[in-house]
Amino acid sequence: MQKLNFLNFRTANPNTETDLSSANLNGIDLSGVDLSGADFRYANLRYANLSGANLNHAEFRYADLSGADLRYANLIGANLKYANLSDANLNCTLLSGANLSDANLSRALLFFTNLREVLNLEPLQLKAKPSPFLCNVALPCYSQQPNVNPNRACGQIPQLLSERYNISLEEAQWMVDEARQHQWD
Repeated sequence: MQKLNFLNFRTANPNTETDLSSANLNGIDLSGVDLSGADFRYANLRYANLSGANLNHAEFRYADLSGADLRYANLIGANLKYANLSDANLNCTLLSGANLSDANLSRALLFFTNLREVLNLEPLQLKAKPSPFLCNVALPCYSQQPNVNPNRACGQIPQLLSERYNISLEEAQWMVDEARQHQWD
């Protein structure tokens, strides 16, 4: 595995496995970076900007991703078992085949996100208090059994987006209105 110098993230070779296990990457900007297959086990990625990053099949067991920005990130096939995703933004994140077993989703922003093909997402993770904010979320069939409302927080999302990304409340409301027009197949 390649151990990265913290100065060369943007030039990392995506064809080799990158070992960032136990690294302190608190607040780092890795937006748009290709770190597919990287090992982030036990890493501190609190408040990291991973928006648009390719994290396909990355290993995040026990990683702290609290407050991380994962908008539009590719987490297809990623292992997020026991990961802390509290307060993370998973807006439009690709999660097909991702393992969410025992992941902490408290106060996570799940807006316009397809969860139908994630692995090991338990209804309790969506109902635990404090619960994740859900708006226009495609839930796995088994998650609908205990009556989880995939739109239960749509009224709160504009305020959350406005605060987190310093955009006007009107712009945030427009984003929510546009996304809610999408019907999941």
